[in-house]
Parts: sequence; C-alpha cells; structure tokens
Amino acid sequence: MNGDDLFSKLFELFNQPGPVNWKLAAEIAKHLTGERQPVEPWAAEEFRELARLAEYRVGQVAPFPVRPAPDVLPLDPRGWAEKNLESYAALVEPFGATVGDGDAEALMGQLAPVIIGMQVGGLVGSFATWVMASFDAGLPPERPGSIHLIIPNIVSFEVNGVDRREVNLWVTTNEVAFRSLSEVPWVADHLSRLVDDYAATIRIDPSKLSGLMISGTDPSALEQALAEVGGIEGLIGGEEADGPREELEAFLGAVTGCARLLARRAVREIVPAFDRITEARDEIREEPAAAPGIGLGPVPVEATRLGDLFNQEVENRYGSDALHTLWSDPSRMPTASELRDPTEWAARVLLDGWDL
Repeated sequence: MNGDDLFSKLFELFNQPGPVNWKLAAEIAKHLTGERQPVEPWAAEEFRELARLAEYRVGQVAPFPVRPAPDVLPLDPRGWAEKNLESYAALVEPFGATVGDGDAEALMGQLAPVIIGMQVGGLVGSFATWVMASFDAGLPPERPGSIHLIIPNIVSFEVNGVDRREVNLWVTTNEVAFRSLSEVPWVADHLSRLVDDYAATIRIDPSKLSGLMISGTDPSALEQALAEVGGIEGLIGGEEADGPREELEAFLGAVTGCARLLARRAVREIVPAFDRITEARDEIREEPAAAPGIGLGPVPVEATRLGDLFNQEVENRYGSDALHTLWSDPSRMPTASELRDPTEWAARVLLDGWDL
C-alpha cells in the first residue's frame, strides 16, 4: 500500500460523522456474517402464523399489553445484522462520549467513534452468527418493530426427540415475550440510564492505541491490531465499572427472566418440551465468546435464570397482581443483590409503602 492509499483509508476511517463510525461498524458486521445464505420460502408463512399464535397466548399471561408486531421477517445472518445494526445505537453511543476523557482527550476524541463502531459492528455481527432472534442475546433493541428471525440459525438448532414445529414455536414465543417487554414504556429509558452509568466508568488506555492508527478500515487488520493489545477489553483500565455493570446485568436478567417466564406460561400446554428446549439452548448460549468489551455483550445465562426465579418468587409470595406492580415502575426493579434475594427486594418495597 502506498502512502496516498494509506492516507485515503485513514481519512475515510476517521472522517465519519457522529459518535459511532457506522460505516466501519457495517463493514465489521459484514465481515463476521460472511456470505448471504438462502432462506426457505416456507419460513415467512410458517413463522408469521406461529408469531400470531404466540402474541395471543403471551397477551393472556403478560402483566402489560402485548401489541402485534408489524410483520415477521425470516432472515439470514447477514440480513439480520443489516436490519439490527443501528437498533443498538442507544446501547453503545454513551461509550463514545466517555472514552474520550483523560490526558489524550484530543486523540481519543478522534478514535472514540472508531472504537465504538468496532464494538457495535463486532457485537451485532457476532450475534448474527449464532442467535436465533433478539431474545437469544437479551439486549432490548431501541425500536422493536417487526420480528426478525434468523432462519439458518433456527434450523441448525435441534433437540433430540423434539418435533421441529415445537422448537419453532418455542423460539417464536420467546421472541414475542422479549419484544413485548422491550416495549414496556419505561424500559428503554431505564436501560439507557443504566448504560449511561456504566459508560461513565469506562476508561481507555491511549498508550495501546497506536496499532489502530495504522490498521486502516480493513476488518482483518483491525482484528490483528486489537489482538495485540488483548482485545477491546485490553484497552480498558480501572475497576470502577464493576458496580454499574452488575446493576445493568441485574436489570437485563430481570427482563430476560420475565420474558422466559411469560413464554413458558403461554405455551407450556402445547410445547411440553419447553424446559428441555430451554436447557439445550442455555448450553449453547454459554459457549459463544461474545463477551462484553467496551459496552455490552449477551446477557449471561445465569442472569436470565436468576431473573426467571425472581419473577416467580415475587408472584408466588405476594399474589397474582405482584408482576403488574413489579413491571409498573422502574424504581421497583431489583438491584443486583435483590435479584438473588427477593426478600431483600420485598423489604425495600414494603418499607417504601408500596401496595403489593
């Protein structure tokens, strides 16, 4: 590569508007998802039918309204990444505003959009290679919109002795429940506040960024530069992020756990293998190496399990209206310690005089 080509690539890399370099994010996501894969023509009709059934049944058990999705779109990994890349903007942009602090503020001000673009591109691109729908990752999109299902990933997920249609309904119902929770009016704002709190603690070590300066826009070169500093997480310094990250994870666990609870109740009569399918999927969800670097990664399986148990305990101890109370206000969400101990949550709620 001659000097002019290098200069052009660097200019293109840095000269992108906004706090996130979305062009770079799209290139990385495309690099990770690979070539397009065919989607069987039957998928749209079958999954649309399953989604309408799931919406009706989840609506019967949910402590909040369940609105039908505008459409159900069967996609391949590349298509899912393209449609969902900017849906996670609210979850990554706060990190672009904080990594520029410190002694090298001018340099970081230039690099922050690049680093965050790499993060969101890698996040969504890696999700697309293994999730079946957004519930699998557990991060509520900014605007849920249509239901997006990754058909090749669904087809590749099999559970011995379980009928394919039963698996497909399990997937669709989990996505409907998760999407419905994501649309609870205050969920997006509360999640945004928790992300802001977490992002405010993130710091980047500018001494480790020199490799990014000369890697250009080629995703492979960027990956190599990151590997040399121990990945994106190798750029982060400080332990201040632990507490905010735990609180964020607790909230996401409460959301994904409630979604799982509602999905189970909605279809357990017609999906008798619900728990078997769930256990099989949890084993797979524990495998991906899509751990959070700067920002977010998939919600840990343990957080979802704790959230499921927490929601059950709240209802079992305080009556059938308890879930309505819990999901009526963000201040009634459990803290990280309360998610593991519902009695601690109950003591705080009762002492504050809320009527359960």
